[in-house]
Amino acid sequence: MRYLFLAAALAGLLAQPLLAQEAAVATAPVAPPLSLFIDGKGPNGMSDLPMGVKRIPDSNIVVSGHQKGGALGMLFGVVGVAIQSAANTDAGGKRTNDIQDALRFDVAGRATELATSMLAEEEYRGAYTLASEESPSAMPVVPYIVLTFVNPTDVRPYIVLKTKLEPEAGSKKPKTIKYFCCEGPAMPLTGEGSLTENNGEKLKALLNTELETAMRLMLTDRHRPFARNDDARLDINGSLPFVGKPIKWRGWDLGSYKDYKLLEFRGGMMVFSGVHAVEPGALEITPYVKKK
Repeated sequence: MRYLFLAAALAGLLAQPLLAQEAAVATAPVAPPLSLFIDGKGPNGMSDLPMGVKRIPDSNIVVSGHQKGGALGMLFGVVGVAIQSAANTDAGGKRTNDIQDALRFDVAGRATELATSMLAEEEYRGAYTLASEESPSAMPVVPYIVLTFVNPTDVRPYIVLKTKLEPEAGSKKPKTIKYFCCEGPAMPLTGEGSLTENNGEKLKALLNTELETAMRLMLTDRHRPFARNDDARLDINGSLPFVGKPIKWRGWDLGSYKDYKLLEFRGGMMVFSGVHAVEPGALEITPYVKKK
């Protein structure tokens, strides 16, 4: 009887740490949902856009890729790079003045609709809330559209989501991350079979699918961030947003998302810096080779 009593007491003592551990797990704090605010103010002309872009009035659509005067200025915001800007803007206007109504797409309104439905899905439920107005506690999401000419007639439409995160440790400045999505080949902007035929029917359908991809990419990365490995460098060659001619640039491999290759271009001053969802074959991607 004495041995049975001792065995029971010992079993009770051994169980206490396990019970305490289970209790600690059960009472572990759950991260509060991140509040999102879809901001319709559009891109910042001083930091988000290169020189010479054409902004479609009363919209968050910009036209680029038509500029002349050197590719280097295309990579940065307009601060200090204003040479030929007025002439380039005028050139962009001439290409779009007659089709502005067909180009209009309420990207902020549509982003709000998509966010409302997505946040109710199991994947994101409880991770986010959607704020109806701007507040310091809500992460702003600024959607806009970049129509990039890749030749005199054809464009590639890009959806961009600009987000601002809480400042990193040791910094007082919020961190900006942009998300880009472009799907399908370049298409004529005007004429028969073009993006703006039938009041922009093809363009609006394409922008809807791109916006949904970009929204899901952003929500996934903010909820479970993709791994950032400083050594996962890649050499990129091809068409990028805002830039009319193919260029070579350095990117970082973030893995994949569904059927997309995820690339990150770094450097806060570059207008195409951020996370890009790239379709198979859309860019020439090769391993980075360090120059000797």
